[in-house]
Amino acid sequence: MRPLSRKRLRILKVFALLSQIRWYNILLLIFGQYLTALFVFAAPGDRLEAFSDGGTHMIIWASALVLSFGFLTNSFYDLEADTINRPKQTAFERLVSKSTSFRVATLLLVCGLLLSLTVSLRAFLFFSAYAAGLWLYSHKLRSIPIVSHMSAAILGMLPFFGISVYHHFLSLHTLAFGSLLGVTLFSRELLKDMMMYKGDIIVGRQTVASEYGLDRTRFALLISNSMAWVPAFFTKGLFSQEAEIGIVLILILLTVSNLTTLRSTELRALRWAHLGYKLVLIIGVLTIPFL
Repeated sequence: MRPLSRKRLRILKVFALLSQIRWYNILLLIFGQYLTALFVFAAPGDRLEAFSDGGTHMIIWASALVLSFGFLTNSFYDLEADTINRPKQTAFERLVSKSTSFRVATLLLVCGLLLSLTVSLRAFLFFSAYAAGLWLYSHKLRSIPIVSHMSAAILGMLPFFGISVYHHFLSLHTLAFGSLLGVTLFSRELLKDMMMYKGDIIVGRQTVASEYGLDRTRFALLISNSMAWVPAFFTKGLFSQEAEIGIVLILILLTVSNLTTLRSTELRALRWAHLGYKLVLIIGVLTIPFL
């Protein structure tokens, strides 16, 4: 086999670095925040003005940069388990040295915090705390069952809370919808425990699946799925008809995904369930304009 040229090796290293950032989550966050700012926070006649507001753009991109820092940081601590659970992907990602990943993560964090500082000191403090939470999750909370899942769900929803505070907008129906998506994020973390079960057992990482077994994790998923119906049922009168359709689709797809795990003994079935969760989040974002 011919050795790679320096140019091709550099290109591969760039792609390996980019693959450590979960672009699906980043793009979904950016898209969801823009939809929220334009269709939830702004009145129909003020959407152009809301889009031209520089602070909104700064808040959204600051959250994307800080979250990217979080993904790179998390990759440091997940290396051992990822080498077992997804060896090919991890081997590709390790073309980039830890020092390079750390420098890029630091650069992303600094850029995100500087963007937030252009908005206000309060925004800077918020994103500083958010970055600290992301690091604490990767360093400590990630290895504490249940706590790690709750913290991951909270950290996933915090950027939306930040832009809500910036626009001085909080309401019961947006909180209820956020709770639904928060429960979805919590359930997805349980499912990821099942998918990463083998590697977590080998490296001794404490998760719900490795500590309590796959059957109890499936039961926890069913309980979490039942909880997802609660905010939707008690607040259904607050939503438009279009939003209710989106919420029903979310709940049905969430239920189907969780039921898929009941008799799943193969990783392929769990990946189908994980794909269902991704579709749930996409539907959730597309439902935002109708809230």
